[in-house]
Amino acid sequence: MARLRPTRGYALAEGGADSKLLRRVGAWILYELRGALRPTKFFFVGFNFIVLTTNLLVADYAVAVSNFMLGTVAALVVGKAVIPANAMPFLKPFDRAPLIQPILFKTAIYWIATFIAGGALRAFLDR
Repeated sequence: MARLRPTRGYALAEGGADSKLLRRVGAWILYELRGALRPTKFFFVGFNFIVLTTNLLVADYAVAVSNFMLGTVAALVVGKAVIPANAMPFLKPFDRAPLIQPILFKTAIYWIATFIAGGALRAFLDR
């Protein structure tokens, strides 16, 4: 018989089905976060450079155009939109083509996915 150990009001069986399920869910969440980390870092740096450049250009006019939090949130949205777009099966036909074709095709697909994710975020925040 499996021993029960209390965990914040719940009793989990050591080595039981519940702990295996929790381990699998945790591994899946970690896998998804690791997958989103690389594009999120890329867009974080890029978007915040754009924000910094814009703020430096308009600093003489005392106009606050945007802030770094906006660039960070945009990087999170775009970085997460790239993950499901990259997993789509119809992106594969151009993998063997000359380099410019898959770059242009994936750029268009990523742009569409980002546009949809940004619209969904805007609709969610405007409610």
